[in-house]
Amino acid sequence: MHKARLAYLLSIYFNKTATTAEVDELMEAVEDSRHDEALKSLLAELWEQHQGDHQPISEEKGKETLIAILQQGRVLKPARGNRRWWPAAAAAAVFALFVGSYYWMSDQMPVNEDVEEQSASYVIKPGGNKAILTLADGSHIELDSSREGKLTTQGGALVVNNRSSILAYGANKNGTGELVYNTLSTPRGGQYCLVLSDGTRVWLNANSSIRFPATFNGDTRSVSITGEAYFEVAKNKTKPFLVTAKEATISVLGTHFNIMAYEDENMMTTTLLEGAVKVSKGDRFKILKPGVQAQIFHDETIKTQIVDVDEEMAWKNGWFNFNSWDIQRIMRQISRWYDIDVVYEGKVPTGHYSGIVSRENNISQVLQIMKAGGVDFKIEDRKIIVSEGH
Repeated sequence: MHKARLAYLLSIYFNKTATTAEVDELMEAVEDSRHDEALKSLLAELWEQHQGDHQPISEEKGKETLIAILQQGRVLKPARGNRRWWPAAAAAAVFALFVGSYYWMSDQMPVNEDVEEQSASYVIKPGGNKAILTLADGSHIELDSSREGKLTTQGGALVVNNRSSILAYGANKNGTGELVYNTLSTPRGGQYCLVLSDGTRVWLNANSSIRFPATFNGDTRSVSITGEAYFEVAKNKTKPFLVTAKEATISVLGTHFNIMAYEDENMMTTTLLEGAVKVSKGDRFKILKPGVQAQIFHDETIKTQIVDVDEEMAWKNGWFNFNSWDIQRIMRQISRWYDIDVVYEGKVPTGHYSGIVSRENNISQVLQIMKAGGVDFKIEDRKIIVSEGH
């Protein structure tokens, strides 16, 4: 396809004058990697044309976001039939520009005026780095990016919160410190990174917690979690690393994996990125390979499946990543990150939706993108009312 034809299709698509056949032609083009360079060039031209008063974010931030979307972003759309979301990088930018939430609000782009008007006087901002550290004596320390430096000593380990919002426990070289347990908890709208005394790194998602020893003195390294956490376990062949969540156990020596164990989800998942892990509950277990996820259901059934690792790790990398999800599952993630309550008015919207949305956006921007998928929203203080689109 010639570049001139692509430019024409993009133009009528943005102006909402394209026929169904022309939209299909454009979608086929953006799915074809041979057109990526031409599409990127045309999108760059569109970027230049739309700079100025319509741009709600800095040029530097906008370009960073554009690059991120070109690499991995998609914007929410209803999943139809067996067709997956458009995976091409250029397609991602097309939809991001069309909805307008990432760069600008032009007169030709759809704006959810209801969401904008309701959120103008009460902006619901995204979550950030904040947590509560509970020490062995039961005392609490509130953590965020403003709390920096040495906090205390626990079990012979120096506890430091650095400027990057990483809580770190120093290694106890002689291993003679008292065995004491601490708990790091994130609220709704919070996330945090923890470095354990053995060098293992743990990222906590919103509304999650990890209970851990200040120093690992025994034959194993054991922790327990609630909610969701991503682990990069330091290798130690003599001390297996054990994670307990909802009465299931994940056993590793040194590896990267994600655990999702929220109480309001219908299953617990463990997704392996690197190495190998054993997932067990009761007398049942599965050995995972990279790219495989174990799903543990309430009846203790364990199933495995190959998954999109980028989708599973999106939260850690600053994205919501929905791949053919129902609206209730999507809103549970949004509720945790924005610390809001969700109620449904009338019939719960049906269908499944796919896309990637930045977790840095205010909630009105996220809802605008979802509005394009045919779902209506109303904001009342810190409550989102969801209903079917009209």
